[in-house]
Parts: sequence; structure tokens; C-alpha cells
Amino acid sequence: MKPNKMLYKLVKDLKEMQVPLIIFGAGATGQVVLQSCLDQGLSISAFCDDNIKKKNSFIRDVKVHHTDEINKFFPDACFIISSADIHDMIDKLERCGYKKEKLYSSVELLENYDLSKFNFQKYNSEDTQKGFVEFAVKSTITCQKGFLTPEKVFMRSVDIVITEKCSLKCKDCSNLMQFFDNPINYEEKDLKEAVDLLASYADYIHEVRVIGGEPLMNKEWHLVVDNLVSKPNIDRVVIYTNGMITPKIHQIDSLKHPKVIFNITDYTQIFGEDAPNKKTANLSRFKKQVDKLEEICKKESIDYRRHPPENWTDCGRIENFNRSPEENKKVFRSCCCKNLITMSEGELHRCPFSAQITRLKVIDCESDYVKITNRDEKLIKEELTDLLFKKNVLGACTYCPGRSLSDEQIIPAIQTETVIPVVL
Repeated sequence: MKPNKMLYKLVKDLKEMQVPLIIFGAGATGQVVLQSCLDQGLSISAFCDDNIKKKNSFIRDVKVHHTDEINKFFPDACFIISSADIHDMIDKLERCGYKKEKLYSSVELLENYDLSKFNFQKYNSEDTQKGFVEFAVKSTITCQKGFLTPEKVFMRSVDIVITEKCSLKCKDCSNLMQFFDNPINYEEKDLKEAVDLLASYADYIHEVRVIGGEPLMNKEWHLVVDNLVSKPNIDRVVIYTNGMITPKIHQIDSLKHPKVIFNITDYTQIFGEDAPNKKTANLSRFKKQVDKLEEICKKESIDYRRHPPENWTDCGRIENFNRSPEENKKVFRSCCCKNLITMSEGELHRCPFSAQITRLKVIDCESDYVKITNRDEKLIKEELTDLLFKKNVLGACTYCPGRSLSDEQIIPAIQTETVIPVVL
């Protein structure tokens, strides 16, 4: 193998800095970066991470510090960023007082590491799934390269909402389904038109997430998936389901495509006799249905994930919080969903909350999204770059409780019998 000049230069630069070297991001990719650094003779002083649950934990004897306190322990340091959203991390670290010239991409370290010999410390249930580390590393490499080539339109993740209907009625749903009093399915032909346009404007989309509501309540969901996987610049398609609807025989093939992952959030795992709250619906009665769906996935060799609901926070509310502009910017900066681009009714929104409150007619702030139909392609690409990389606040932030990785967890899937009205 030929020596990698870019990797050699990166390692040389980092060694010459003679200040503590910190990895931003303590997930699977950050752990790969750690091992790659050690292989190159680089010493890591600490990890830095936004997730409060990782604070003061250790990865191979390297301590994890929360972002808010890192400057207290390391006022002068170099950072290797292992997060896919490198532009956000650079902004965050600059706000913490670090110089941009000491903030480095991890691409060279990741591309030159042999993942076959890697063993990592798991934090979440999905970490154990086949291909998790490979996907996380590939996502980081692709998205960081996209940031470093701003003339192209790279998207890490796009949500496509195909229905407002759901088989559950969770009062704290972060996708705000509890507020829709007349939920509808979206027409496949309209969704196809929007996907075709999106694929034509983007140079690369790492992942498209097919969501609702419950996406399988739209009987044309498989046609949407078939169209998505046909796009060469869309790398992966994830379908999110609660497992309570069994796909029809003619829909199964759509789940077997190598680009597709079927993600089953199993709400039956947390209820029954051990339900954490009596107000929580006894969803354990659906266990046989979810088990049946898993058996189909195994029989048909469908790439699937089955896991309990995770990381629910009190973000499923709509209020006018009357914050100052600077307070709204702070909410935006700390949001863990601000890079979940969401396609809704021919519009690309910066986040799911923006898309849903626009659909609910709470607000229609045109600067929060880009219309991709019936407009000049060059102008759309310019607006997409602005939407993806230059926003520091949204009009929707005024009505959002905020969603930070440090927020307190709540009991998931408590059911409501009635639609919740929007009262501002």
C-alpha cells in the first residue's frame, strides 16, 4: 500500500501543535478515531460530547467531558471531529473559544483504518446491530467530505413524511401527530415528483428516512420506497414502523432491497406488568403482532432493527415561548434534530418540527424551508446550501420547546384518547 501523504501531514501537524488532543464525539466513530490515532502514535487527552449521559464515562481510559465544560479543563487544545455534522461542531467549538485552525476533520484517520479489527464500547441498543459501525463511519466520511466541498449539495439525512396517520396516539410524539385532527395519507404521485426533484438537485444523500405517523398506514408506501432506492445518489433508505402493521405480500420485495433497513420501534418491550406509569397504555397486547413481523423479516432475509423506544424528551409541545432572538439561537444551536432535513408538501425544511407546524398552519416562515417545485434549479441549489450550512435560527424555534441531548428523558408512548388542540 502506498503511504498516504494527507494522513502523514495530518499526524505531523497534530504532533507539532504540542497541546492536548481531544476527540469531539464519543460514539462509535469517535472510538474508531481513537484507535486510528493510537495506531499513528497520537496521544488523546479526552473525549468531548454533547450527550449528558456520556459525561464522566471512560473509553479505554480516556475520559468523556461534556461540551459545556471542556474549556474549563482544556483552555487550549486541538480537536479531531468525529461527528458527521462537522459544521455544527466547528461552530460550537469556536463559541467555546477554540481557534478554527485547531479544529480538524477525521476523514483521513477514518479512511485509513481497518474496521475488521475494531471492537468498540456500546452505548445504545442499536450499536449491536450488523453494520452499525461501518455505517456510522461511512456517514461521517461522506458528510465531512461534503462540508469540505461546498460547491456540491451533500445531505446527511432527509425525512420524507408520507402520512399523518398513526396506529398509536402518543401524547408526547416528537413528530406532533397528536395535533392532527384530520390526518391524511399523501399521494404517491406527489411524493414521487418531490423525490425526483430532490434527487436531481442533490449531489449525494446519505440516508432517507421514510416516516409518518406510521408509514405503513399509507398503502402506497412500497411505491415510495421503490422510487427512493432507484436513485443512484441516495445511499440508504430507512423505514420507521411501530411494528403493528404487517406488510402485504406484494410489498415485501420493497423491504428486501440492499439499500433498505426496516426499523421497528417496539413499544411492547416497556409495558405490561412492569409499565412505568399507570397512565401508559398497555401496549404489550401487540407483542404477538410485532413478533410476527420480526419472523417475516427473518424468513425473507430483510435487513431490520428491533429495539425499544429510546431518548424520548418533552419536545412534543407547541407553544409560543416568547423568547428573545438570542434565546432562540441558543435553542437552535443545542438542538439534536436541526440537521434532520424534512420533506413535506414539496418543501425541504431544516427540521421535522418546522415541517409539522407549517403543515398544522401554526406558522409559515418561508426562510425555514426551500420550495423545490416549479423554480430555477440554480437558485434552489443556492438556497439549499444556505439551508444546510448557514442557518443559525428558524422561525419555528419560537414555538419549539427545544431538543437537546442533555434533556431529561420522559416516559415514552403515553396514549391520549383525543386529539390535542394547538393553543397559542
